[in-house]
Amino acid sequence: MSAGRATVQVPCIWHRDLLAELMQQAVDQRLPHALVLSGPAGIGKQRLARAFLEALLCQQPQGGLACGDCQSCHLVAAGSHPDMALLVPNEEKKSKVIKVDQVRDLVDFFSKTAQYGGRRVALLWPAESMNRNAQNALLKTLEEPGSGAFLLLLCDQPSRLLPTVRSRCQQRQLGVPDQPTAQAWLAEQTGDESQARALLAAAGGAPLKALQLEQVEWFAQRDTLLGQFVAVLEGRTPVSIAAQTLLKHEPLPLLEALHGWLAAALRGQQADDKLAPVMNRLRQRLSDRRLLQLAAEVQRARQLLQSSANPNPALLMERLLLLAVGVDAMAAAF
Repeated sequence: MSAGRATVQVPCIWHRDLLAELMQQAVDQRLPHALVLSGPAGIGKQRLARAFLEALLCQQPQGGLACGDCQSCHLVAAGSHPDMALLVPNEEKKSKVIKVDQVRDLVDFFSKTAQYGGRRVALLWPAESMNRNAQNALLKTLEEPGSGAFLLLLCDQPSRLLPTVRSRCQQRQLGVPDQPTAQAWLAEQTGDESQARALLAAAGGAPLKALQLEQVEWFAQRDTLLGQFVAVLEGRTPVSIAAQTLLKHEPLPLLEALHGWLAAALRGQQADDKLAPVMNRLRQRLSDRRLLQLAAEVQRARQLLQSSANPNPALLMERLLLLAVGVDAMAAAF
């Protein structure tokens, strides 16, 4: 890439056909004014969305991607394109919510005339982080989008969007890529096919989430950590002690990996060679019904940690361990 060329986003290989399809919709003037792209976290939705919006604003897209040479591409790369808006929770204020004032600014953004090419675009991520007031405020734009307006909402959990919002958007549900494609891509990133297989299993098949797991310091000791659950099941370790051990690590990525391992156990699959002994002990101790309950509770705990509820991680972890051994009475405490 030459020094004078702006960096452009390229989608993951498994989303290239979808990007081409969306670009053809734009060429044919069949693009909706609002589109919800939903699917599991870590499958590359943000890369796809960014590549699409950059190409929409590009003055001379090439091969379905932004060219990187025109003025629009340079403005997008600099974060100063006047016809592109990005709505995310305010990280400086450690917020997990897109608030109503941010959406009102977006409504104002779409009320103005586009300065380049006649199109104004905006990306909301994660769309489900909008609180109820913010979602209601968005209805004005969804009902009266204005000429050239295009709004792209990305979300992992579309059910958290109000029905009034979902009904006013075209929706596309994305899944995890097929395992051979995902594993080949991940092996190329990590340089280790065996490690790629283990990471992908822990990430539930989501390649970008798997790549993030590679950087987590505890992943090399994953058999020891999963063994804490088994030790509780076998009555060798008290719940409180196991919870303290697990909470020495960042809870969200740990729970995401646990969900991937439980899903593998439910499918009767081996997560990876290192986990084989402890996974076999886990299956011996838990029925399919209990595995399913535990996987659902892990998913619920993940959603709580990602929400604005600020749950107590220690209580969440103890709740999971108690559920694993068959103690359901704690549900009333949550």
